[in-house]
Amino acid sequence: MLGNNTFEHCLYHLLENDEIVSDFFARYKNKNVGRKAYPPALLLRVIFYAYYRGHTSSRVIESLCKTDLKFIALAAGRQPHFTTIANFVSANCEAMGHLFHKVLLICDQSGLIGKEHFAIDGCKIPTNASKHWSGTHKELRKKSEKLKQAAEKIINKHMSSDSDTSSGKILKDEQKQTIETLLKNAKKIDKFLSENQPRMGQGKRKQEVQSNITDNQSAKMTTSKGTIQGMVCVTAADEKHQIIVHAQAFGMGQEQATLIPMVEGIKNNFGNDIFKPSLVLTADTGFSSEATMQYLFDEKINAVVPDNQFRKRNPVFAESDFYNKHKELRKKTRKDKAKTNMAIDSSEFKVNLHSNTCICQGKRMNIL
Repeated sequence: MLGNNTFEHCLYHLLENDEIVSDFFARYKNKNVGRKAYPPALLLRVIFYAYYRGHTSSRVIESLCKTDLKFIALAAGRQPHFTTIANFVSANCEAMGHLFHKVLLICDQSGLIGKEHFAIDGCKIPTNASKHWSGTHKELRKKSEKLKQAAEKIINKHMSSDSDTSSGKILKDEQKQTIETLLKNAKKIDKFLSENQPRMGQGKRKQEVQSNITDNQSAKMTTSKGTIQGMVCVTAADEKHQIIVHAQAFGMGQEQATLIPMVEGIKNNFGNDIFKPSLVLTADTGFSSEATMQYLFDEKINAVVPDNQFRKRNPVFAESDFYNKHKELRKKTRKDKAKTNMAIDSSEFKVNLHSNTCICQGKRMNIL
């Protein structure tokens, strides 16, 4: 059913080795009492194959174990509940990291990793955290005070109109629910501020960056599809068979500071001598920074990273009329865009009630 030389076939036989999954046995202590647990290899086969197919929901994985023939074969006909799958993943994150390292070493021993060219790239992925709950500690403290003031305003208004019999019980219940929600959110913010220190940036200027109450490891970042609350997920792959040799998620909007920890992660997986002179490391312009270039030079790593300041440093571009013209045009476009997003002050409006017209920044408008 799994077929020969397929991903699911290799996955099944790889996880049959008890030495590979030995880190997962430490949590199993119910030999004499309790319900018999699922073998860790069974759950790992199902979970990894689901991730390979692009399914990350535990409920979807449970459904696939009942309807998909390949999932049924990997699960040996068992049907684990979605809570079992979710608890297994959340409780074994560190063990899964060790498993990744063991599989990587097996690939290395099998000659699947060429160690001649590593390519690093990343993408921004949204998390299950709302960007509206982000802010510096000062901003979050101010938001908590506003929530408390809003709740107090409703209470005072309710007390002043309490004697009015026209306001029914439903309105009072709605007010009570609104007050409870406002105070609950304020308490949530206060608890977060008391338990967490301000997050500091990774650049030269160690300024405070926005925290997030729901997922403080994530960050607010700008993408081509707008602003999201997410993570920068970076991977390093070997050229020979496109095997991922290291992967890591970072809670920062910029990629410049991620290249150094990625290189250190590759060293931890293969040893410090992995970056021999014949190996080439490549990354795109987003990873370029002065600190990164200095690190690669000091470590004597043969790397190709495009310089994002190349046009400013190269006299050919600096003295080019074509480049300078487009540079000024881009600046003007950004300024015009910033002006359109600015709020217009009330002093700019001149209203004539007799003619029902309004003049704003020299433009006449009719008042309806």
